[in-house]
Amino acid sequence: MVKKRKSLRFGLMINSLNVEQWQHDTIRLLMDNGMKLSLIIQKADSTFPFSITKKNKNKSHGHFLYRLWNRFLFHPRSKFPINIDKLTDGIPTIFCAPRVIRGISYFNEMDIQEIRNQNLDFILQLGFDIVAGEVINTTKYGVWKFNHGDSFWRYMRGKHSNSVILQKLSGKEEKEIYLKEIKLSTILHSYKAHLEQLHFDGSVLPLQVCKEILTTGELKSMTIDSKIKESHLPNDFNMVRYYLKSVWRRIAFHLNDLFRQEDWNVGYCNSPIEDFVSAKENEELEIHWFKKPRKNCYFADPFIIKTEKDTYIFFEWYSYSKGKADLAVARKSEDFKQYHILTNFKEHRSYPYVFSHEGTIYCMPEANQTNQVCLYRFNEEKLTVEKDCVLLDGFPIVDATLYHHENKWFMFLVNQKKSHSHLEIYHSDNLKGPYLPHHNNPVMIDCSKARPAGKIFSCDGRIIRPSQNSTSHYGESLILEEIEILSEKQFSTIPFKIIEPIENSDYGKGIHTINGDDKITVFDGKRFVFTISGLKQQFKQKIRK
Repeated sequence: MVKKRKSLRFGLMINSLNVEQWQHDTIRLLMDNGMKLSLIIQKADSTFPFSITKKNKNKSHGHFLYRLWNRFLFHPRSKFPINIDKLTDGIPTIFCAPRVIRGISYFNEMDIQEIRNQNLDFILQLGFDIVAGEVINTTKYGVWKFNHGDSFWRYMRGKHSNSVILQKLSGKEEKEIYLKEIKLSTILHSYKAHLEQLHFDGSVLPLQVCKEILTTGELKSMTIDSKIKESHLPNDFNMVRYYLKSVWRRIAFHLNDLFRQEDWNVGYCNSPIEDFVSAKENEELEIHWFKKPRKNCYFADPFIIKTEKDTYIFFEWYSYSKGKADLAVARKSEDFKQYHILTNFKEHRSYPYVFSHEGTIYCMPEANQTNQVCLYRFNEEKLTVEKDCVLLDGFPIVDATLYHHENKWFMFLVNQKKSHSHLEIYHSDNLKGPYLPHHNNPVMIDCSKARPAGKIFSCDGRIIRPSQNSTSHYGESLILEEIEILSEKQFSTIPFKIIEPIENSDYGKGIHTINGDDKITVFDGKRFVFTISGLKQQFKQKIRK
């Protein structure tokens, strides 16, 4: 029996021991999680360019403003220089001066053999620009390189998302081998914040690939045809446009927050969730919306549960005047027209995940300000909830969703400290814990499908996980995915269906929760309004920041 490995040996390709902050974080993550840095491949003081044209010599012409901005004005935290001599102390180092032909670095035979002799599992390339030739075949799993996409131009063009990809070098310009990809929403009001997000969030990719190799024993990859795009620096006219766009977008961002508040409401239809999901886009569904008592509040995050006595819809009742939400419930016996407040906590409560287990009805609401997720017992007679226990704590937990699978409890959530693009899973043998982190957290980084959007349910024999798509804006749509693999060490999904906001309704601008039972499907919808209390609350939040 072959013994499973617990670590991988890797090498670093760097220009010097002074690297950028995000690169340092990437290396540190690998080493802190047991990967062994075994070789430094450092650029020698000089390389030998074999092809220099007049065009290259005049490369800086017309880019004065960009170079001025990049050198003196643009200082994202992710690019701060940091020395890694403490991380590399005692690690064998070879200094290489590859031949540069038409911008591509080719290593000499002696260096290639020295690298091969180290028996590395992979090389992480953080320097040397473009690398090709036999050096990419010197390790078991190849040479890995980050691709942060055309982040500046995507920002300029107003694209709503930006991917970070970890690639394996193929040696062919027309082919790209993808190992892992994350998808993040573009921060359109700040390119600096957007680039920091790409750099810091992407730093986990090599570690995730390493963990997958150690779990499965193989390197999973996908080869695609690449459309070669010539990367070009913004000229002076582009930089003027950049400044104007940045100023306008920042102003518009704050004005939108102040004068355009989200107004959510709970809706339902008398159809099982399987029928609702299977309905065609143009099929008419009889939608019923709750009647809100005031303009300065909204209803959202509905969950439904049927008992022997009644059917209940739990939901979030947010008050703009209070700046927080409480939990509320509506009963079918009252035609879902009476709304009963369940809680009156000091902190915000939302996403009232409700379920039945061993004859007890439990509610597990979001309370990220408390750095806990707690289990509450629901009293049907009094319409109250009583605290049972703390399931998980230590960080701000958002939209925690439980699922019982193969005698284990799995808790899906996002961490408020990180982007809502990061899906994490925790697991336990018992409902009340203790819950342990998944082997490969975060199991997904994707702004279009990470954040939970309701209970995991069965449809046509498939396990379906609803998630929020907030690529262009909060509550853009719902992404339903089929769970293929779910265990303590693995998690994978495949696309199933997209649920768009309810068209031709008063709340057709967004949707971010869906749940159902064998007779009723509940969901929420969004529109935009202006209220004085909303303006005051948003202004207070901006002042605090």
